[in-house]
Amino acid sequence: MEENVAEGGRMLRRTLSHRILLLTVAAAALVFTPAAAGTADPDVFSAGRNAAAWSVHARLPDARTPAAGPLIAAHRGASKYAPENTMAAFRLAETMGANFIELDVRATRDGRLIALHDETVDRTTNGKGRAGELTFGEIRRLDAGGWFSPAFRGERIPSLEEVLDRFGGGIGLILELKQPSAYPGIEQALARLLTERGLDRPERGRIIIQSFDTGSLRRVRELLPNMPIAVLVRPRQRVTSRDLAEYRKFADAVHLPGASARKPVIRRIQSCGLSVMVWNIHGERQARRLLRYGVDGILTDDPLLLGR
Repeated sequence: MEENVAEGGRMLRRTLSHRILLLTVAAAALVFTPAAAGTADPDVFSAGRNAAAWSVHARLPDARTPAAGPLIAAHRGASKYAPENTMAAFRLAETMGANFIELDVRATRDGRLIALHDETVDRTTNGKGRAGELTFGEIRRLDAGGWFSPAFRGERIPSLEEVLDRFGGGIGLILELKQPSAYPGIEQALARLLTERGLDRPERGRIIIQSFDTGSLRRVRELLPNMPIAVLVRPRQRVTSRDLAEYRKFADAVHLPGASARKPVIRRIQSCGLSVMVWNIHGERQARRLLRYGVDGILTDDPLLLGR
């Protein structure tokens, strides 16, 4: 029985790896300007969640040739080059050829969903206070770019609607629900925004929902049965066989911290039919080592880390 399960896992991984390889982009000598991005050619491949895969959009700029390569998710946008979780960082990630933009989702006092990592606005704006205690109007008046560089002064914390309306259906999006228990109903609000825009279907939306909170992810699964879901693993958290058996009931992927991404761990997760991405990777040497281990993608502040 164990041999049959192992062989099934290997076959599943070969199928998934083939699809992922078809969907990635090699962008040699990328010129870092919006003009260089060209016109994107959509090429969408769909796979059922039982195959531990999701539809993604291979963005193929003019005069470029698709080739095998890793999936790159821009962590909080191209946050090495622009203020995190802003439209400037998201646009830059798209221009740089990332496959996905990863962003954090919280809720305001009046129920609007916004892109913000921290519980408070203190670190990344000129304001103070918890997001959940401020209205969207109050948050919108804050400068979310000047702390990073004077060149980005005037950037605002974007609403999730703004992000979805600009990027939904194009570049992939990884939406992380941050501390969802602090925002009752955030899963329903997210499901409504996605459904209203027709982004609740993988072949349309190319969206992944991730969180450390597995209870929240289970609620997302109930609300959005076809939505790709990833479990975030905390640093120093050990992923057991029992954990993986539970994750398979509602998730498609496991997103590991870099320090936990050892080859045996990656292979064990993948043998269960779950994809593996690794966060948050800063160095090219580490990134290439993880790719040799067979990870399906990496999350990084620098979309150009591998010279895309």
